[in-house]
Amino acid sequence: MKLNSFSKKGIVKFDNLISLNDCKKINQHLFKDRKWGKNLFLNETDFKKQKKFKKINPGMNIQNLANKFNLDCIEKNPTIINYLNKILGKKYKIVLSKFIVSVPKNWMPKYVMDLDKKSPLKNLNKFIKKKYRDVTYFQGLDFHMDSIDRKLHSNKFITLYVYLDKVEENMSPLEILEKSHRFGHDTWPHYIKKNTKNSLYFSLDNKKFYKLKKTTLSGNAGDVFIWTSNTLHGTSKPKNKSRKFRISLRYLIEKRTKKKTIIDKILKDEKIKEILKSH
Repeated sequence: MKLNSFSKKGIVKFDNLISLNDCKKINQHLFKDRKWGKNLFLNETDFKKQKKFKKINPGMNIQNLANKFNLDCIEKNPTIINYLNKILGKKYKIVLSKFIVSVPKNWMPKYVMDLDKKSPLKNLNKFIKKKYRDVTYFQGLDFHMDSIDRKLHSNKFITLYVYLDKVEENMSPLEILEKSHRFGHDTWPHYIKKNTKNSLYFSLDNKKFYKLKKTTLSGNAGDVFIWTSNTLHGTSKPKNKSRKFRISLRYLIEKRTKKKTIIDKILKDEKIKEILKSH
């Protein structure tokens, strides 16, 4: 059933897969690592002194808080391993793991909020003090495919996303466009219009638009989501209106075996002419 949902919708959810106790342990270490709040941000003067913004986001084994944690409760979880083996084959590789922080508005300095009013901000890391840029801070995300992250490589990979806290609708949860992966890889920015509560219209050529169901990924601590590299996702409501912040874990996991697996079939089936006839 899970494999069928993944192939058909481009996403699958595992409820309460990681124990609450394991989530609490990770959170306890995170909370001790630094004082989370306004103090993470540069003041306006120091921000303006920066001439270049290079390597402002964590990479694999580079300026990455996730490297300091034992994440075996996720990476050695039998259900996750079994599922990844079926999708990607046994020779899969984690190419990136990092913490993602959804920043509440009350953290943001006035100069950042003023900039946000002129042009909505997404990634906030350039406003963060250098020593704290080992996680990715965001307010909202344009709808995109994660294949944009691996444009020079194969897109035979998946995204695995773990909620460490309860995520409610006012906390800027991710939204997924079901079946969007069936259109194949498409370059960003995408043609999107009529973004409503439950659906969104997407086009490859800005002429013919297709209605896609939008699912909000609210959930509980320990919930795990897996989606394809070509599954469109983002946030319609970019601002975290809660006074709470949330930290999630994001993985990019790539196929490394030469044997054909489910991900090959899914990508092979992304034949747009055939799909659009039945859409």
